[in-house]
Amino acid sequence: MFLKLWEIILPLVKDMRLRFALAMLGNVVILWVLITYFKQLIPNLPDTFPN
Repeated sequence: MFLKLWEIILPLVKDMRLRFALAMLGNVVILWVLITYFKQLIPNLPDTFPN
Protein backbone atom coordinates (compact mmCIF):
# COMPACT_ATOMS: atom_id res chain seq x y z
CA MET A 1 0.00 0.00 0.00
CA PHE A 2 2.60 2.54 1.10
CA LEU A 3 5.06 1.45 -1.59
CA LYS A 4 2.43 1.90 -4.30
CA LEU A 5 1.67 5.39 -3.04
CA TRP A 6 5.39 6.20 -2.86
CA GLU A 7 5.86 5.18 -6.51
CA ILE A 8 3.19 7.70 -7.49
CA ILE A 9 4.44 10.55 -5.27
CA LEU A 10 8.19 10.23 -5.90
CA PRO A 11 8.26 11.55 -9.51
CA LEU A 12 6.17 14.54 -8.41
CA VAL A 13 8.50 15.35 -5.53
CA LYS A 14 11.49 15.25 -7.86
CA ASP A 15 9.90 17.90 -10.08
CA MET A 16 11.62 21.17 -9.17
CA ARG A 17 8.68 23.28 -10.37
CA LEU A 18 6.40 21.56 -7.88
CA ARG A 19 8.96 22.00 -5.10
CA PHE A 20 9.24 25.69 -5.92
CA ALA A 21 5.46 26.09 -5.97
CA LEU A 22 5.12 24.39 -2.58
CA ALA A 23 7.88 26.56 -1.11
CA MET A 24 6.22 29.75 -2.39
CA LEU A 25 2.84 28.63 -1.06
CA GLY A 26 4.42 27.98 2.32
CA ASN A 27 6.00 31.43 2.31
CA VAL A 28 2.68 33.08 1.54
CA VAL A 29 0.95 31.20 4.37
CA ILE A 30 3.70 32.11 6.84
CA LEU A 31 3.56 35.79 5.83
CA TRP A 32 -0.23 35.80 6.20
CA VAL A 33 0.00 34.28 9.70
CA LEU A 34 2.69 36.77 10.78
CA ILE A 35 0.77 39.77 9.40
CA THR A 36 -2.47 38.77 11.12
CA TYR A 37 -0.62 38.12 14.38
CA PHE A 38 1.36 41.36 14.47
CA LYS A 39 -1.65 43.37 13.29
CA GLN A 40 -3.28 42.66 16.65
CA LEU A 41 -0.27 44.04 18.53
CA ILE A 42 -0.29 47.45 16.82
CA PRO A 43 -3.03 49.73 18.15
CA ASN A 44 -4.98 52.29 16.10
CA LEU A 45 -4.45 50.75 12.69
CA PRO A 46 -6.79 52.09 10.00
CA ASP A 47 -9.54 49.77 8.78
CA THR A 48 -8.15 49.98 5.25
CA PHE A 49 -5.03 48.10 6.37
CA PRO A 50 -4.82 44.76 4.50
CA ASN A 51 -6.93 42.07 6.13
